[in-house]
Amino acid sequence: MTLLKRTLLSTSMVSALALGAVNANAAGFYIQEQSVSGLGSAFSGSTTTLTDPSTIYFNPANMTRINGAQAQFATHLLVPNSELTDKGSTAVGGASIVGNNGGNPYDPTPVPNGFVSYQVNDSLWVGAGVTAPFGLENEYDENWFGRFDSVKTYLRVFDIQPTIAYKINDMVSIAAGLNIQHAEAELTNASQAPAVFGQPEGVSTLEGDSVDYGYTLGLSVQPIEPLRLGVSYRSAISHELEGSIKTEGAGTANFDVSGQADLNLPDVLTVGASYDIDEKWTVMGQATHFGWDNFKDITATTDETFSVLGGLVSRGAGATVSSVRQGYEDTWAYAIGAEYKASDLWTLRAGMQFDETPTTDEFRTSRTPDGDRTWLSGGATYNVNDSLALDLAATYIWISDEDIDLKRNNAFSTLGQTDVKASTEGNVGIFALGVTYKF
Repeated sequence: MTLLKRTLLSTSMVSALALGAVNANAAGFYIQEQSVSGLGSAFSGSTTTLTDPSTIYFNPANMTRINGAQAQFATHLLVPNSELTDKGSTAVGGASIVGNNGGNPYDPTPVPNGFVSYQVNDSLWVGAGVTAPFGLENEYDENWFGRFDSVKTYLRVFDIQPTIAYKINDMVSIAAGLNIQHAEAELTNASQAPAVFGQPEGVSTLEGDSVDYGYTLGLSVQPIEPLRLGVSYRSAISHELEGSIKTEGAGTANFDVSGQADLNLPDVLTVGASYDIDEKWTVMGQATHFGWDNFKDITATTDETFSVLGGLVSRGAGATVSSVRQGYEDTWAYAIGAEYKASDLWTLRAGMQFDETPTTDEFRTSRTPDGDRTWLSGGATYNVNDSLALDLAATYIWISDEDIDLKRNNAFSTLGQTDVKASTEGNVGIFALGVTYKF
């Protein structure tokens, strides 16, 4: 079997494994965990110091530092914890909502990813990555106090990125990749028609999927021997999820129609620098800008005409069935870290990151009970032999306490609203293992 066939086979295997469910672990629902060695330094050097195939995701221009053909598979085990406390939530008519606190809506979840790189000649490299760069999965108890805001949230974005990198000279390398994304979502919440209609509490569901495209660009510059600069850009991608919108268990307020909803993912711009103090020590830092401002709302529209409540409420084709304001804002993440080459076998690393939340007090929801995040990470690479390397990393993330205070329209009009009021607190633990094989 040729080297190229082996690397393509590795990509196919990773594609199947990467279909596992994910929990968002950076601010918002972006998933930074695409490199174990990068995680070990809190992604403080992801545009400059990565010398394994995971650089295809963070800065593909650094693929020109990888000799021959290499394949990498990794998994990150995310262990999130979130707790919401009721602060006076009310149902339609102003009555207090009866329900528990929902419990921890997250389960420990593995997030796999994989990459292959291949050196064509002294100037040209090709590669591919298989990742899940955005995602969220949580589920509260069905009778919890915030059920009119959310019960189940399932979002998975699966990305395949074929990439090419070119070494202009010993100082400058450039790269470009095509991002092929499949997104799928299921959002459920309790639904109660305005009290005047006398309908029971039901469950509303929006589900759909989409395939769309974007691109990734990378630049690596080494102006002097110990200094390396890196810039990468991942484009925004707008998905139009095609699927169904329905309400069940709500008496004559039930409906089930085809429809669609937009999912606007942010662009990501990262700039970084690393400096070799000596043969053993490297320090690095970087800043990342997330264009969350385009994630304004989740608006569901129908493809067909329908009526409910004995014909009292009707909707025509193209009408808005629901629109949930998100109000995300652009954010920055800042990271610093260091690497220490302890021996030919071991490289140690550590880092810290501050990651701003895109959510705001006015629109924060229980689907993403998010806050500013502070990361503390450590990791190591162990070179088993000339062909095999193992990466290990662990991270603890503190999430700032925040508040939720929002109104939700129920069913088909503003005659009935619930008011969800809660305080949030949470944290995340991450444990990661990666294997890199050099053919």
